[in-house]
Amino acid sequence: MKIISSLGEITSNAKDTFKRFPITLCWAIVGTLFTLCTIETNTFDSAFYGKTILIFTLGISWLIATRFFEEQFTKDKTWVFLLTLGFLLLFYFSVDIDGSEIHQNSIIRFVLYFLTGHLLVMVAPFVFSWNKSAYFNYLKSVFIALVRSLFFSLILYLGIVLALLAIKHLFAIDFKGERFFQVFVFCIGIVNTWIYLSDFPKEVHNQLAINYTKALEVLVKYILIPLVILYLIILYAYGLKIIINWNLPKGWVSYLVIALSFLGFIVQILINPIQKTINSRTISRFYPWFYYLLLPLIALLFIAIFRRINEYGVTENRYFVLVLACWILAMCLYILFSKGKKMKVFPFSLAGIAFLVSFGFWGVFSISTKSQLLQFKKVYTAIKKDNFSTTFEKKNQLRSIVRYLNNKQELHKVEPILGYNPKTMFKTDGRWQLQNRLMDSLEIKVTNSPHKTYGNDYYSVDEFNLTINTKKYDFLKRLFLNNYNKKNIIQGYRFYLSEKINTINVLKGDTSIGEIDCSEMIKKLKAQEKNYTISPDLMTIEHDFKTLSVKFIFHSIGLSKIDDNATKKYLSSADVYVLIKEKNAE
Repeated sequence: MKIISSLGEITSNAKDTFKRFPITLCWAIVGTLFTLCTIETNTFDSAFYGKTILIFTLGISWLIATRFFEEQFTKDKTWVFLLTLGFLLLFYFSVDIDGSEIHQNSIIRFVLYFLTGHLLVMVAPFVFSWNKSAYFNYLKSVFIALVRSLFFSLILYLGIVLALLAIKHLFAIDFKGERFFQVFVFCIGIVNTWIYLSDFPKEVHNQLAINYTKALEVLVKYILIPLVILYLIILYAYGLKIIINWNLPKGWVSYLVIALSFLGFIVQILINPIQKTINSRTISRFYPWFYYLLLPLIALLFIAIFRRINEYGVTENRYFVLVLACWILAMCLYILFSKGKKMKVFPFSLAGIAFLVSFGFWGVFSISTKSQLLQFKKVYTAIKKDNFSTTFEKKNQLRSIVRYLNNKQELHKVEPILGYNPKTMFKTDGRWQLQNRLMDSLEIKVTNSPHKTYGNDYYSVDEFNLTINTKKYDFLKRLFLNNYNKKNIIQGYRFYLSEKINTINVLKGDTSIGEIDCSEMIKKLKAQEKNYTISPDLMTIEHDFKTLSVKFIFHSIGLSKIDDNATKKYLSSADVYVLIKEKNAE
Protein backbone atom coordinates (compact mmCIF):
# COMPACT_ATOMS: atom_id res chain seq x y z
CA MET A 1 0.00 0.00 0.00
CA LYS A 2 2.89 2.35 0.78
CA ILE A 3 4.30 1.78 -2.72
CA ILE A 4 0.91 2.54 -4.27
CA SER A 5 0.64 5.63 -2.08
CA SER A 6 4.14 6.78 -3.12
CA LEU A 7 3.33 6.22 -6.80
CA GLY A 8 0.12 8.17 -6.35
CA GLU A 9 2.02 11.01 -4.70
CA ILE A 10 4.60 11.07 -7.53
CA THR A 11 1.80 11.11 -10.12
CA SER A 12 0.00 13.88 -8.27
CA ASN A 13 3.18 15.98 -8.05
CA ALA A 14 3.84 15.43 -11.75
CA LYS A 15 0.30 16.60 -12.60
CA ASP A 16 0.61 19.67 -10.39
CA THR A 17 3.95 20.53 -11.99
CA PHE A 18 2.44 20.20 -15.47
CA LYS A 19 -0.47 22.46 -14.50
CA ARG A 20 1.95 25.09 -13.28
CA PHE A 21 4.45 24.83 -16.17
CA PRO A 22 2.43 23.41 -19.12
CA ILE A 23 4.20 25.36 -21.86
CA THR A 24 7.70 24.72 -20.47
CA LEU A 25 7.14 20.96 -20.12
CA CYS A 26 5.51 20.66 -23.56
CA TRP A 27 8.49 22.58 -24.96
CA ALA A 28 10.90 20.18 -23.22
CA ILE A 29 9.01 17.07 -24.40
CA VAL A 30 8.77 18.20 -28.03
CA GLY A 31 12.41 19.36 -28.03
CA THR A 32 13.59 16.05 -26.57
CA LEU A 33 11.59 13.99 -29.09
CA PHE A 34 12.94 16.15 -31.93
CA THR A 35 16.51 15.61 -30.68
CA LEU A 36 15.93 11.85 -30.40
CA CYS A 37 14.74 11.76 -34.02
CA THR A 38 17.78 13.81 -35.06
CA ILE A 39 20.07 11.28 -33.39
CA GLU A 40 18.19 8.39 -35.00
CA THR A 41 18.45 9.86 -38.51
CA ASN A 42 22.00 11.18 -37.92
CA THR A 43 21.12 14.66 -39.19
CA PHE A 44 23.11 16.70 -36.65
CA ASP A 45 25.14 18.17 -39.52
CA SER A 46 22.03 19.77 -41.00
CA ALA A 47 21.76 23.48 -40.25
CA PHE A 48 17.97 23.24 -39.79
CA TYR A 49 18.20 20.50 -37.17
CA GLY A 50 21.09 22.22 -35.39
CA LYS A 51 19.24 25.56 -35.21
CA THR A 52 16.07 23.90 -33.96
CA ILE A 53 17.87 22.01 -31.18
CA LEU A 54 19.55 25.27 -30.10
CA ILE A 55 16.15 26.97 -29.81
CA PHE A 56 14.60 24.11 -27.83
CA THR A 57 17.59 24.12 -25.46
CA LEU A 58 17.50 27.89 -25.05
CA GLY A 59 13.75 28.01 -24.51
CA ILE A 60 13.70 25.94 -21.29
CA SER A 61 15.28 28.52 -18.97
CA TRP A 62 13.58 31.47 -20.69
CA LEU A 63 10.13 29.89 -20.34
CA ILE A 64 10.76 29.03 -16.67
CA ALA A 65 11.78 32.63 -16.00
CA THR A 66 8.73 33.83 -17.96
CA ARG A 67 6.39 31.70 -15.83
CA PHE A 68 7.90 33.04 -12.59
CA PHE A 69 7.58 36.57 -13.94
CA GLU A 70 3.93 35.96 -14.95
CA GLU A 71 3.05 34.75 -11.45
CA GLN A 72 3.63 38.28 -10.16
CA PHE A 73 0.70 39.61 -12.21
CA THR A 74 -2.95 39.20 -11.28
CA LYS A 75 -4.35 40.50 -14.58
CA ASP A 76 -3.70 39.46 -18.18
CA LYS A 77 -0.12 38.29 -18.62
CA THR A 78 -0.21 36.63 -22.04
CA TRP A 79 1.97 39.42 -23.40
CA VAL A 80 4.91 38.17 -21.31
CA PHE A 81 4.79 34.71 -22.94
CA LEU A 82 4.31 36.22 -26.42
CA LEU A 83 7.33 38.46 -25.85
CA THR A 84 9.49 35.45 -24.91
CA LEU A 85 8.21 33.40 -27.85
CA GLY A 86 8.90 36.33 -30.18
CA PHE A 87 12.46 36.56 -28.87
CA LEU A 88 13.06 32.81 -29.44
CA LEU A 89 11.68 32.99 -32.98
CA LEU A 90 13.75 36.10 -33.71
CA PHE A 91 16.89 34.31 -32.54
CA TYR A 92 16.01 31.25 -34.65
CA PHE A 93 15.75 33.30 -37.85
CA SER A 94 18.85 35.35 -36.99
CA VAL A 95 21.12 32.29 -36.70
CA ASP A 96 23.75 32.55 -39.45
CA ILE A 97 24.72 29.47 -41.42
CA ASP A 98 28.31 28.96 -42.58
CA GLY A 99 28.05 26.22 -45.21
CA SER A 100 26.51 23.32 -43.30
CA GLU A 101 27.59 24.68 -39.90
CA ILE A 102 26.19 27.32 -37.58
CA HIS A 103 28.31 30.47 -37.65
CA GLN A 104 30.57 31.13 -34.68
CA ASN A 105 28.85 34.45 -33.86
CA SER A 106 25.51 32.67 -33.53
CA ILE A 107 27.05 30.11 -31.18
CA ILE A 108 28.40 32.94 -29.00
CA ARG A 109 24.96 34.61 -29.02
CA PHE A 110 23.40 31.30 -27.98
CA VAL A 111 25.80 31.02 -25.02
CA LEU A 112 25.04 34.62 -23.99
CA TYR A 113 21.27 34.07 -24.17
CA PHE A 114 21.62 30.71 -22.40
CA LEU A 115 23.40 32.43 -19.50
CA THR A 116 20.83 35.26 -19.57
CA GLY A 117 17.95 32.79 -19.26
CA HIS A 118 19.49 31.01 -16.26
CA LEU A 119 20.34 34.31 -14.55
CA LEU A 120 16.74 35.47 -15.06
CA VAL A 121 15.48 32.30 -13.37
CA MET A 122 17.51 33.36 -10.33
CA VAL A 123 15.76 36.74 -10.11
CA ALA A 124 12.40 36.57 -11.98
CA PRO A 125 10.10 36.21 -8.92
CA PHE A 126 11.73 39.26 -7.29
CA VAL A 127 11.71 41.79 -10.12
CA PHE A 128 8.99 43.93 -8.48
CA SER A 129 9.48 43.03 -4.83
CA TRP A 130 12.34 42.36 -2.44
CA ASN A 131 12.93 40.51 0.80
CA LYS A 132 16.42 39.26 1.53
CA SER A 133 15.21 36.28 3.58
CA ALA A 134 12.74 35.15 0.91
CA TYR A 135 15.37 35.62 -1.80
CA PHE A 136 17.93 33.56 0.12
CA ASN A 137 15.39 30.74 0.57
CA TYR A 138 14.44 30.94 -3.11
CA LEU A 139 18.07 30.61 -4.26
CA LYS A 140 18.50 27.68 -1.87
CA SER A 141 15.44 26.02 -3.43
CA VAL A 142 16.85 26.59 -6.92
CA PHE A 143 20.16 25.00 -5.96
CA ILE A 144 18.53 22.01 -4.21
CA ALA A 145 16.17 21.48 -7.15
CA LEU A 146 19.09 21.54 -9.58
CA VAL A 147 21.20 19.06 -7.59
CA ARG A 148 18.26 16.73 -6.92
CA SER A 149 17.06 16.66 -10.53
CA LEU A 150 20.56 16.01 -11.88
CA PHE A 151 21.19 13.28 -9.30
CA PHE A 152 17.90 11.47 -9.95
CA SER A 153 18.33 11.78 -13.72
CA LEU A 154 21.85 10.38 -13.53
CA ILE A 155 20.69 7.43 -11.41
CA LEU A 156 17.90 6.69 -13.90
CA TYR A 157 20.31 6.98 -16.84
CA LEU A 158 22.84 4.61 -15.29
CA GLY A 159 20.07 2.15 -14.40
CA ILE A 160 18.69 2.06 -17.94
CA VAL A 161 22.18 1.78 -19.46
CA LEU A 162 23.06 -1.15 -17.19
CA ALA A 163 19.75 -2.81 -18.11
CA LEU A 164 20.52 -2.42 -21.84
CA LEU A 165 24.02 -3.82 -21.34
CA ALA A 166 22.58 -6.78 -19.40
CA ILE A 167 20.11 -7.54 -22.22
CA LYS A 168 22.89 -7.19 -24.78
CA HIS A 169 25.27 -9.63 -23.07
CA LEU A 170 22.76 -12.09 -21.58
CA PHE A 171 20.40 -12.41 -24.55
CA ALA A 172 22.83 -11.54 -27.36
CA ILE A 173 20.58 -8.66 -28.48
CA ASP A 174 22.68 -5.87 -29.93
CA PHE A 175 21.81 -2.17 -29.68
CA LYS A 176 22.98 0.75 -31.74
CA GLY A 177 25.51 2.97 -29.99
CA GLU A 178 23.07 5.87 -30.46
CA ARG A 179 20.61 4.25 -28.01
CA PHE A 180 22.78 5.16 -25.03
CA PHE A 181 22.98 8.79 -26.15
CA GLN A 182 19.23 8.83 -26.74
CA VAL A 183 18.62 7.57 -23.20
CA PHE A 184 20.85 10.37 -21.89
CA VAL A 185 18.93 13.01 -23.90
CA PHE A 186 15.61 11.63 -22.62
CA CYS A 187 16.79 11.73 -18.98
CA ILE A 188 18.20 15.25 -19.25
CA GLY A 189 15.49 16.70 -21.49
CA ILE A 190 12.31 15.36 -19.85
CA VAL A 191 13.05 13.66 -16.52
CA ASN A 192 15.55 16.25 -15.31
CA THR A 193 13.34 19.19 -16.32
CA TRP A 194 10.21 17.69 -14.73
CA ILE A 195 11.91 16.91 -11.41
CA TYR A 196 13.60 20.33 -11.40
CA LEU A 197 10.31 22.18 -11.83
CA SER A 198 8.46 20.02 -9.30
CA ASP A 199 10.77 21.26 -6.51
CA PHE A 200 9.98 24.97 -6.88
CA PRO A 201 7.81 26.41 -4.09
CA LYS A 202 4.82 28.46 -5.22
CA GLU A 203 4.67 31.11 -2.51
CA VAL A 204 8.32 32.15 -2.63
CA HIS A 205 7.63 35.54 -1.06
CA ASN A 206 6.16 33.92 2.06
CA GLN A 207 9.24 31.78 2.78
CA LEU A 208 10.75 34.12 5.38
CA ALA A 209 12.19 31.76 8.01
CA ILE A 210 15.96 31.41 7.57
CA ASN A 211 17.23 27.86 8.01
CA TYR A 212 20.98 28.43 7.85
CA THR A 213 22.29 24.89 8.19
CA LYS A 214 25.55 24.00 9.86
CA ALA A 215 26.81 22.46 6.59
CA LEU A 216 26.28 25.76 4.76
CA GLU A 217 28.02 27.69 7.54
CA VAL A 218 31.00 25.30 7.37
CA LEU A 219 31.11 25.66 3.56
CA VAL A 220 31.20 29.46 3.76
CA LYS A 221 33.38 29.83 6.85
CA TYR A 222 36.00 27.14 6.28
CA ILE A 223 36.09 26.67 2.49
CA LEU A 224 34.82 29.65 0.48
CA ILE A 225 36.16 32.53 2.61
CA PRO A 226 39.62 30.86 3.02
CA LEU A 227 39.72 30.46 -0.77
CA VAL A 228 38.94 34.17 -1.13
CA ILE A 229 41.79 34.97 1.27
CA LEU A 230 44.16 32.66 -0.66
CA TYR A 231 43.35 34.40 -3.97
CA LEU A 232 43.80 37.80 -2.33
CA ILE A 233 47.25 36.81 -1.02
CA ILE A 234 48.33 35.48 -4.45
CA LEU A 235 47.13 38.57 -6.31
CA TYR A 236 48.58 41.06 -3.81
CA ALA A 237 51.91 39.18 -3.93
CA TYR A 238 51.79 39.44 -7.74
CA GLY A 239 50.97 43.14 -7.47
CA LEU A 240 54.00 43.61 -5.20
CA LYS A 241 56.15 41.79 -7.79
CA ILE A 242 54.91 44.20 -10.47
CA ILE A 243 55.85 47.20 -8.35
CA ILE A 244 59.33 45.80 -7.54
CA ASN A 245 60.14 44.77 -11.13
CA TRP A 246 58.21 47.69 -12.64
CA ASN A 247 56.54 45.44 -15.22
CA LEU A 248 53.05 45.64 -16.62
CA PRO A 249 50.71 42.81 -15.51
CA LYS A 250 50.24 39.71 -17.65
CA GLY A 251 46.89 39.20 -19.37
CA TRP A 252 46.27 35.94 -17.52
CA VAL A 253 45.88 37.81 -14.21
CA SER A 254 42.56 39.15 -15.51
CA TYR A 255 40.92 35.73 -15.23
CA LEU A 256 42.13 35.28 -11.66
CA VAL A 257 40.75 38.67 -10.57
CA ILE A 258 37.42 37.87 -12.24
CA ALA A 259 37.32 34.46 -10.53
CA LEU A 260 38.06 36.07 -7.16
CA SER A 261 35.33 38.68 -7.70
CA PHE A 262 32.70 36.09 -8.58
CA LEU A 263 33.70 33.96 -5.59
CA GLY A 264 33.41 36.97 -3.31
CA PHE A 265 29.99 37.91 -4.72
CA ILE A 266 28.73 34.35 -4.19
CA VAL A 267 29.92 34.46 -0.57
CA GLN A 268 28.13 37.82 -0.13
CA ILE A 269 24.85 36.36 -1.42
CA LEU A 270 25.17 33.34 0.87
CA ILE A 271 25.88 35.34 4.04
CA ASN A 272 23.64 38.33 3.35
CA PRO A 273 20.60 37.32 5.48
CA ILE A 274 22.60 36.31 8.56
CA GLN A 275 25.70 38.50 8.39
CA LYS A 276 24.54 40.90 11.12
CA THR A 277 23.19 38.22 13.46
CA ILE A 278 25.62 35.31 13.24
CA ASN A 279 28.25 34.90 15.93
CA SER A 280 31.24 34.64 13.58
CA ARG A 281 33.86 37.33 13.07
CA THR A 282 34.94 35.75 9.74
CA ILE A 283 31.46 36.08 8.26
CA SER A 284 30.36 39.32 9.92
CA ARG A 285 33.48 41.18 8.79
CA PHE A 286 33.56 39.89 5.21
CA TYR A 287 31.74 43.07 4.30
CA PRO A 288 33.18 45.66 3.79
CA TRP A 289 36.81 44.49 3.95
CA PHE A 290 36.61 42.21 0.92
CA TYR A 291 35.40 45.05 -1.29
CA TYR A 292 38.03 47.51 -0.09
CA LEU A 293 40.72 44.91 -0.80
CA LEU A 294 39.16 44.14 -4.19
CA LEU A 295 39.34 47.73 -5.49
CA PRO A 296 43.16 47.78 -6.10
CA LEU A 297 42.87 44.42 -7.85
CA ILE A 298 40.16 45.82 -10.11
CA ALA A 299 42.63 48.55 -11.08
CA LEU A 300 45.15 45.76 -11.87
CA LEU A 301 42.45 44.06 -13.96
CA PHE A 302 41.87 47.23 -16.02
CA ILE A 303 45.60 47.74 -16.57
CA ALA A 304 46.03 44.13 -17.77
CA ILE A 305 43.13 44.20 -20.22
CA PHE A 306 43.91 47.66 -21.61
CA ARG A 307 47.50 46.55 -22.18
CA ARG A 308 46.31 43.63 -24.33
CA ILE A 309 43.80 45.81 -26.19
CA ASN A 310 46.44 48.47 -26.86
CA GLU A 311 48.83 45.87 -28.30
CA TYR A 312 46.47 43.61 -30.26
CA GLY A 313 43.07 45.32 -30.40
CA VAL A 314 39.70 44.07 -29.19
CA THR A 315 38.56 40.47 -29.69
CA GLU A 316 35.49 38.77 -28.21
CA ASN A 317 37.49 37.49 -25.22
CA ARG A 318 39.01 40.90 -24.44
CA TYR A 319 35.64 42.60 -24.92
CA PHE A 320 34.00 40.25 -22.41
CA VAL A 321 36.86 40.71 -19.93
CA LEU A 322 36.54 44.52 -20.21
CA VAL A 323 32.76 44.40 -19.76
CA LEU A 324 33.11 42.08 -16.76
CA ALA A 325 35.72 44.43 -15.28
CA CYS A 326 33.27 47.34 -15.54
CA TRP A 327 30.48 45.22 -14.04
CA ILE A 328 32.67 44.05 -11.14
CA LEU A 329 33.66 47.66 -10.38
CA ALA A 330 30.00 48.73 -10.48
CA MET A 331 28.91 45.90 -8.15
CA CYS A 332 31.75 46.64 -5.77
CA LEU A 333 30.78 50.30 -5.54
CA TYR A 334 27.09 49.37 -5.22
CA ILE A 335 27.73 47.10 -2.23
CA LEU A 336 30.01 49.66 -0.55
CA PHE A 337 27.85 52.77 -0.97
CA SER A 338 24.22 51.78 -1.59
CA LYS A 339 21.75 51.64 1.30
CA GLY A 340 19.59 48.82 -0.08
CA LYS A 341 22.28 46.28 -0.97
CA LYS A 342 19.74 44.07 -2.75
CA MET A 343 21.41 40.83 -3.82
CA LYS A 344 19.08 40.47 -6.81
CA VAL A 345 21.11 43.24 -8.47
CA PHE A 346 23.96 40.78 -9.09
CA PRO A 347 22.14 38.28 -11.39
CA PHE A 348 19.72 40.85 -12.82
CA SER A 349 22.43 43.28 -13.95
CA LEU A 350 24.62 40.48 -15.31
CA ALA A 351 21.67 39.06 -17.26
CA GLY A 352 20.99 42.50 -18.75
CA ILE A 353 24.63 42.93 -19.76
CA ALA A 354 24.83 39.42 -21.31
CA PHE A 355 21.75 40.24 -23.39
CA LEU A 356 22.76 43.75 -24.45
CA VAL A 357 26.31 42.94 -25.59
CA SER A 358 24.97 40.40 -28.13
CA PHE A 359 23.82 43.00 -30.68
CA GLY A 360 24.10 46.63 -31.77
CA PHE A 361 27.00 48.89 -32.64
CA TRP A 362 28.06 48.67 -28.98
CA GLY A 363 27.95 44.86 -29.05
CA VAL A 364 30.79 42.39 -28.93
CA PHE A 365 30.79 41.53 -32.64
CA SER A 366 30.64 45.09 -33.97
CA ILE A 367 33.34 46.43 -31.62
CA SER A 368 35.65 43.42 -32.16
CA THR A 369 35.41 43.58 -35.95
CA LYS A 370 36.03 47.34 -36.08
CA SER A 371 39.01 47.01 -33.75
CA GLN A 372 40.61 44.20 -35.75
CA LEU A 373 40.10 46.13 -38.99
CA LEU A 374 41.95 49.06 -37.41
CA GLN A 375 44.69 46.67 -36.30
CA PHE A 376 44.91 45.25 -39.82
CA LYS A 377 45.26 48.75 -41.28
CA LYS A 378 47.91 49.68 -38.71
CA VAL A 379 50.05 46.55 -39.18
CA TYR A 380 49.57 46.33 -42.97
CA THR A 381 50.46 50.03 -43.45
CA ALA A 382 53.65 49.61 -41.39
CA ILE A 383 54.68 46.52 -43.37
CA LYS A 384 53.89 48.20 -46.69
CA LYS A 385 55.92 51.24 -45.70
CA ASP A 386 58.95 48.97 -45.26
CA ASN A 387 58.51 47.47 -48.76
CA PHE A 388 56.79 44.38 -47.34
CA SER A 389 59.71 43.48 -45.12
CA THR A 390 59.03 42.95 -41.43
CA THR A 391 59.78 40.79 -38.42
CA PHE A 392 58.40 37.32 -38.01
CA GLU A 393 56.31 38.53 -35.04
CA LYS A 394 54.66 41.31 -37.09
CA LYS A 395 53.91 38.97 -39.97
CA ASN A 396 52.45 36.47 -37.54
CA GLN A 397 50.30 39.22 -36.00
CA LEU A 398 48.97 40.15 -39.45
CA ARG A 399 48.25 36.48 -40.16
CA SER A 400 46.32 36.23 -36.85
CA ILE A 401 44.19 39.27 -37.77
CA VAL A 402 43.47 37.84 -41.23
CA ARG A 403 42.53 34.51 -39.64
CA TYR A 404 40.22 36.25 -37.17
CA LEU A 405 38.44 38.30 -39.85
CA ASN A 406 38.19 35.26 -42.11
CA ASN A 407 36.60 33.17 -39.35
CA LYS A 408 34.06 35.95 -38.81
CA GLN A 409 33.39 36.17 -42.57
CA GLU A 410 34.46 39.81 -42.45
CA LEU A 411 37.58 39.60 -44.59
CA HIS A 412 35.87 41.49 -47.43
CA LYS A 413 35.93 44.61 -45.23
CA VAL A 414 39.69 45.02 -45.80
CA GLU A 415 38.94 46.07 -49.39
CA PRO A 416 39.38 49.84 -48.68
CA ILE A 417 42.82 49.05 -47.23
CA LEU A 418 44.07 46.60 -49.86
CA GLY A 419 42.28 48.09 -52.85
CA TYR A 420 40.58 44.77 -53.70
CA ASN A 421 38.20 42.27 -52.13
CA PRO A 422 40.15 39.07 -51.21
CA LYS A 423 36.97 37.00 -51.53
CA THR A 424 36.51 37.89 -55.22
CA MET A 425 40.22 38.10 -55.99
CA PHE A 426 41.02 34.62 -54.65
CA LYS A 427 38.13 32.37 -55.56
CA THR A 428 38.48 29.34 -53.33
CA ASP A 429 36.18 26.64 -51.99
CA GLY A 430 37.24 26.95 -48.35
CA ARG A 431 37.96 29.60 -45.73
CA TRP A 432 41.43 28.32 -44.91
CA GLN A 433 42.63 28.56 -48.51
CA LEU A 434 41.38 32.16 -48.70
CA GLN A 435 43.45 33.41 -45.75
CA ASN A 436 46.53 31.51 -46.91
CA ARG A 437 46.27 32.82 -50.46
CA LEU A 438 45.89 36.39 -49.22
CA MET A 439 48.98 36.16 -47.02
CA ASP A 440 51.00 34.51 -49.79
CA SER A 441 49.95 37.18 -52.30
CA LEU A 442 51.43 39.91 -50.09
CA GLU A 443 54.88 38.25 -50.38
CA ILE A 444 56.04 39.59 -47.03
CA LYS A 445 59.74 39.03 -46.38
CA VAL A 446 60.80 38.17 -42.84
CA THR A 447 63.88 40.09 -41.65
CA ASN A 448 64.58 37.98 -38.57
CA SER A 449 64.69 34.23 -38.16
CA PRO A 450 61.69 32.73 -36.38
CA HIS A 451 64.00 30.06 -34.96
CA LYS A 452 65.32 32.59 -32.44
CA THR A 453 61.96 32.78 -30.72
CA TYR A 454 59.94 29.89 -32.07
CA GLY A 455 60.77 26.19 -31.93
CA ASN A 456 58.36 24.87 -34.57
CA ASP A 457 57.99 24.99 -38.36
CA TYR A 458 54.69 24.18 -40.03
CA TYR A 459 53.94 23.20 -43.61
CA SER A 460 50.48 22.92 -45.16
CA VAL A 461 49.35 21.55 -48.49
CA ASP A 462 47.71 23.73 -51.14
CA GLU A 463 44.15 22.47 -50.54
CA PHE A 464 42.85 24.21 -53.64
CA ASN A 465 44.80 21.74 -55.80
CA LEU A 466 44.36 18.74 -53.52
CA THR A 467 42.52 15.74 -54.93
CA ILE A 468 42.70 12.23 -53.53
CA ASN A 469 42.74 9.36 -56.00
CA THR A 470 41.60 6.22 -54.17
CA LYS A 471 42.25 3.90 -57.12
CA LYS A 472 44.35 0.83 -56.18
CA TYR A 473 43.51 1.30 -52.49
CA ASP A 474 40.81 -0.25 -50.32
CA PHE A 475 40.57 2.13 -47.36
CA LEU A 476 41.04 5.86 -46.74
CA LYS A 477 41.16 7.57 -43.34
CA ARG A 478 42.42 10.88 -42.02
CA LEU A 479 44.82 10.50 -39.07
CA PHE A 480 46.50 12.92 -36.67
CA LEU A 481 49.94 11.58 -35.84
CA ASN A 482 52.30 12.61 -33.05
CA ASN A 483 54.89 11.06 -30.76
CA TYR A 484 52.41 10.25 -28.02
CA ASN A 485 49.35 8.81 -29.73
CA LYS A 486 50.02 5.22 -30.79
CA LYS A 487 46.39 4.25 -31.41
CA ASN A 488 45.78 5.57 -34.92
CA ILE A 489 44.24 2.47 -36.48
CA ILE A 490 42.92 1.59 -39.95
CA GLN A 491 41.52 -1.93 -40.37
CA GLY A 492 43.78 -3.28 -37.62
CA TYR A 493 46.91 -1.44 -38.84
CA ARG A 494 48.51 1.05 -36.42
CA PHE A 495 50.44 4.17 -37.43
CA TYR A 496 52.55 6.39 -35.18
CA LEU A 497 55.58 8.69 -35.34
CA SER A 498 58.91 7.50 -34.01
CA GLU A 499 60.29 9.81 -31.33
CA LYS A 500 62.71 12.49 -32.66
CA ILE A 501 63.39 10.76 -35.99
CA ASN A 502 61.53 11.33 -39.24
CA THR A 503 59.89 7.91 -39.57
CA ILE A 504 56.37 6.55 -39.29
CA ASN A 505 55.97 3.09 -37.77
CA VAL A 506 53.40 0.69 -39.25
CA LEU A 507 52.17 -2.28 -37.21
CA LYS A 508 49.54 -4.99 -37.57
CA GLY A 509 48.30 -5.29 -34.02
CA ASP A 510 51.60 -5.54 -32.11
CA THR A 511 53.56 -6.98 -35.04
CA SER A 512 55.82 -4.55 -36.89
CA ILE A 513 55.20 -4.25 -40.64
CA GLY A 514 57.99 -1.72 -41.16
CA GLU A 515 58.89 1.97 -41.16
CA ILE A 516 58.40 4.79 -43.65
CA ASP A 517 61.19 7.36 -43.86
CA CYS A 518 59.99 10.96 -44.33
CA SER A 519 63.46 12.61 -44.36
CA GLU A 520 63.59 13.16 -48.12
CA MET A 521 60.16 14.80 -48.17
CA ILE A 522 61.10 17.10 -45.25
CA LYS A 523 64.32 18.13 -47.00
CA LYS A 524 62.32 19.19 -50.07
CA LEU A 525 59.80 21.05 -47.95
CA LYS A 526 62.50 23.08 -46.21
CA ALA A 527 63.66 24.31 -49.60
CA GLN A 528 60.24 25.87 -50.27
CA GLU A 529 59.90 29.62 -49.78
CA LYS A 530 56.24 29.47 -48.75
CA ASN A 531 54.90 27.14 -46.11
CA TYR A 532 51.20 27.38 -46.92
CA THR A 533 50.88 26.56 -50.63
CA ILE A 534 52.90 23.36 -50.87
CA SER A 535 52.08 21.23 -53.88
CA PRO A 536 50.31 17.96 -52.90
CA ASP A 537 52.98 16.06 -54.90
CA LEU A 538 55.69 17.27 -52.50
CA MET A 539 53.63 16.13 -49.51
CA THR A 540 52.84 12.63 -50.77
CA ILE A 541 54.69 9.41 -49.92
CA GLU A 542 53.94 5.92 -51.27
CA HIS A 543 55.46 2.76 -49.88
CA ASP A 544 55.08 -0.97 -50.52
CA PHE A 545 55.57 -3.55 -47.79
CA LYS A 546 55.35 -7.31 -48.23
CA THR A 547 51.72 -7.46 -47.19
CA LEU A 548 50.61 -3.84 -47.45
CA SER A 549 50.64 -0.87 -49.82
CA VAL A 550 50.45 2.53 -48.14
CA LYS A 551 50.02 6.06 -49.45
CA PHE A 552 50.38 9.17 -47.26
CA ILE A 553 48.98 12.53 -48.44
CA PHE A 554 50.00 15.05 -45.79
CA HIS A 555 47.57 17.87 -45.10
CA SER A 556 50.01 19.58 -42.72
CA ILE A 557 53.12 18.69 -40.73
CA GLY A 558 54.96 20.20 -37.77
CA LEU A 559 58.72 20.13 -37.15
CA SER A 560 60.18 20.62 -33.66
CA LYS A 561 63.68 21.16 -32.27
CA ILE A 562 65.43 18.13 -30.83
CA ASP A 563 66.60 20.29 -27.91
CA ASP A 564 66.82 23.97 -27.02
CA ASN A 565 70.20 24.54 -28.67
CA ALA A 566 69.86 22.33 -31.71
CA THR A 567 69.00 23.60 -35.17
CA LYS A 568 68.12 20.12 -36.40
CA LYS A 569 64.40 19.41 -36.35
CA TYR A 570 62.25 16.30 -36.42
CA LEU A 571 58.73 15.42 -37.51
CA SER A 572 56.64 15.93 -34.35
CA SER A 573 53.08 16.04 -35.72
CA ALA A 574 51.21 15.32 -38.92
CA ASP A 575 47.67 15.67 -40.22
CA VAL A 576 47.57 13.08 -42.99
CA TYR A 577 45.26 11.16 -45.30
CA VAL A 578 46.26 7.49 -45.23
CA LEU A 579 45.27 5.03 -47.97
CA ILE A 580 45.99 1.31 -47.59
CA LYS A 581 45.59 -1.91 -49.54
CA GLU A 582 46.32 -5.38 -48.21
CA LYS A 583 48.25 -7.37 -50.81
CA ASN A 584 47.13 -10.75 -49.54
CA ALA A 585 43.54 -9.66 -50.14
CA GLU A 586 43.99 -9.68 -53.93
